[in-house]
Amino acid sequence: MKIGKEYVLAIIGGLFLLAYVLQSGVKPLNLNLASPYQFLSSGYFKLYPFTGAIIFIRSLALFISPLWILAWFGPIHTAKAVTLLILSGLMQLYALQQVAGAGAPTVSLEWSLSFTIAGLVLILPTVIFFLKGMSSGISGAVSQKLTAAPDPFDDED
Repeated sequence: MKIGKEYVLAIIGGLFLLAYVLQSGVKPLNLNLASPYQFLSSGYFKLYPFTGAIIFIRSLALFISPLWILAWFGPIHTAKAVTLLILSGLMQLYALQQVAGAGAPTVSLEWSLSFTIAGLVLILPTVIFFLKGMSSGISGAVSQKLTAAPDPFDDED
């Protein structure tokens, strides 16, 4: 079953809206974390289950968004993989900077933790796109060599 791109956009918007509505009823996190990955331990999810759910919902929307945008482009798998790798790295670096307290915080800790989780999960489609790009490159090179090779059964020689 294939879902239309407009429905995926509605799902992404719904996830962001749900996270926003749920966030309005919760006090912002005020934690001193050594790194954003520290929140991923089960202890913090037990202490802050509702906030953890908000972070997970927002991470899901942040994960689906670049994949939805890249779905509009053709089968350029390697370019998609490089784009996702750069985006994942930038998300991780931004979250590390925010949690470390370098500079004035521009987004809340919940957003930074959502960037961390989404950036980590984006590595999986990055690997898949790299593998697809490599396999399509190999199969394309093999098919070019096969079509360029002379036909040994051709009688025109």
